[in-house]
This record gives sequence, C-alpha cells and structure tokens, in this order.
Amino acid sequence: MFGWFRKKKGSASILNDVGGMRLEEAEVDIMFIVKDNTVTYINSVSGHLFATDDDGDESLKGRVVNFVFKGQSGTIEIFVAFDEDDAYTMFTMRAGMQERLDFVARAIFQRFSKSNIGNTFSFTDNYATQYQYTFKLFHKTNRYFMVNNAQSQAYLIDKNGIKRNDVDKIKQSFWG
Repeated sequence: MFGWFRKKKGSASILNDVGGMRLEEAEVDIMFIVKDNTVTYINSVSGHLFATDDDGDESLKGRVVNFVFKGQSGTIEIFVAFDEDDAYTMFTMRAGMQERLDFVARAIFQRFSKSNIGNTFSFTDNYATQYQYTFKLFHKTNRYFMVNNAQSQAYLIDKNGIKRNDVDKIKQSFWG
C-alpha cells in the first residue's frame, strides 16, 4: 500500500474476535478497546507479540498507539500494537507516520462497520480522531502496563478496568 511498508510473508493470522483481533489489511493487532473509560476488550491471545526478559517480564516487540475517537455518543480508545519494523520506521525514522496512522484508523472503521463488534461505534456519529503515541507495553499476571518514552503518560489495563494519569502510582502498582 505505502512504499515504506510491505507485507510480511508467513505472518500469523488471528481473526478470532473472542480472543484476538488482528487487522490483516493494516498488519496490526488490536490490544484493547476502552469505551467511555470502560474496558470492553482485552486481546487474550497476544502472547506471541511479547518477548520475555531475564526477570520473566514480558514486553511487546514493537509499540502501541492509542487511537482516540471522540463523538457525540462518547469516546472510544483503541490501543493498537505495531510490530518492531513498523514502530522503527514510523516513530524513529518518522517515515510515512501520518499516512500509516490514517490508514490504520480507516481499517479500524472498516472492520467495525462490517461486524459492529460490541456496538463499539455509533455509525450515525461523526468522530474526531486523535493519535497518542508511542507506548511501550508490558504484561504480567493478566495486567498490562503502557508508558510513553517521556514517562509522562501511562495506562494500566486489566479485567477490572483502566487506570491513567498518575504515572508514578501506576508504575508502582504494576511493578510493585
């Protein structure tokens, strides 16, 4: 599609919306969906996207972008995982970043308009789209911690909900 991004041969395909959600055409994985501060989806089969370090901590092989869709009916946040190659090209080299993010946003709308997964979007609403990037993602004991490079923004997501804002408190809660 774009000159900077090419299809990877033999990449895993996860299309099971109950456990994992991959947008094949955009070559990204949806990790979490948060609607009006309520976690409505956690990708439960994303282990293949993580590397384990010597301490047993799992970190995403790539980076996460939070796609924020604001409409009259509420705010939807979709956290999307980009692999290492995409993350390096987009966020380090700054090559084709805006075009790639726009493409993924369109792919999200197309995927949800086909199946209206969990009534996530109101298709009579107009949404303003904002991108918050890039986040490192860590996983342990069914909890996910995301933090940006400046460590000025963080999220903690698990089956009980989402925490945000107080970066130090969130870090302490996750790494405790």
